[in-house]
Amino acid sequence: MTEMNIDFSKYSRAINIALGGTICLLANNIFLSTSQVAIRVLFLRFDCLGLLIFSEVRTAISLFILGTVYLTSGFCCGLYIGFKIKETLRIVAAFPALIGFGGSLILRVSPGNADFSILNIVEEILMPLLANIAGSYLGGYTVANSQQEVESKNN
Repeated sequence: MTEMNIDFSKYSRAINIALGGTICLLANNIFLSTSQVAIRVLFLRFDCLGLLIFSEVRTAISLFILGTVYLTSGFCCGLYIGFKIKETLRIVAAFPALIGFGGSLILRVSPGNADFSILNIVEEILMPLLANIAGSYLGGYTVANSQQEVESKNN
């Protein structure tokens, strides 16, 4: 029986990107389900569920979800990527956000929960994707800059 020696060092960047994408996907799903339930509970608790018929309230809810779900999940995967991959972070930081958003989009579309009419392309695809990417860059550079500050203080 021959022994397989696989050199994981040349695949470490791809493995870390895939793990960052998985973190983004899991965070997307957890934060999205939690925030939607929390919004419904708040509206029911304060007896103002009827406000959901107004477009201004739906816009405010979508902006709230954009900030609490997609920006935060992108930030979480960016923290991981910034910690694991220090060089070429500018290029690499977008890929885990793309993987995580693509996975969450597939999970939402497969049971038929997403609305892809012409009016909702921006709300369903463009804004969450850009928020994931922005959060990933913010998280990656937060860790990278903090590690540089620690190294400069030690020297």
